[in-house]
Amino acid sequence: MQKLLLNRRAFAGLCLAVGGLFATVHAGELETLSARKDLTPDNLCHYFADFTYELSDQVQDAETFLTRKRGDCDDFARLASTLLTERGYKTKLVVVQMEKQTHVVCYVKEAHGYLDFNRRAEKSPVVKSDETLEDVAEKVNESFRSHWRMASEIRYDGNKPVYLDNVFAFATPAVRTNSKPFFATVLPLARSTEPEAPRPSR
Repeated sequence: MQKLLLNRRAFAGLCLAVGGLFATVHAGELETLSARKDLTPDNLCHYFADFTYELSDQVQDAETFLTRKRGDCDDFARLASTLLTERGYKTKLVVVQMEKQTHVVCYVKEAHGYLDFNRRAEKSPVVKSDETLEDVAEKVNESFRSHWRMASEIRYDGNKPVYLDNVFAFATPAVRTNSKPFFATVLPLARSTEPEAPRPSR
């Protein structure tokens, strides 16, 4: 009985050790990326060049996204904003709602443009744009060959998007709303498909 008890304790200890090692390995991926000295907007985007596009109804946490190397636009944009903000860059998340797709990008003021997960494998991944939601929406719109209806600056509260500023395209000039932040209960973030062109290499 005593030998059996010792074996159980040894097995439990081994499980805890393996679990701890597993957590450390995966936690290290975000830590390693955050510690890179060459973490510029361009280099950050290139880091994800070999990631596989995978549509999801839920935003992944950073560790899961980095470990799986699979995800979509909002997984990338939220992580890019977090990492670059830590480096002193001024960023904002912009969601563009089009006729059939919704796409999220990370605008970086110092880069004078935005980072787009769909352009992660391009030599010059930053899409030049001014800081207005209208211009970002037009550039995203061109890549999807679609028509945008609303562009918004958002932040995340957990996994829920909160809309901070909105521009609607159905009026000329575009109508802007600067009301208090509201949760996306009426306008949830539907996930987008990748544009027909340009399409990053797999």
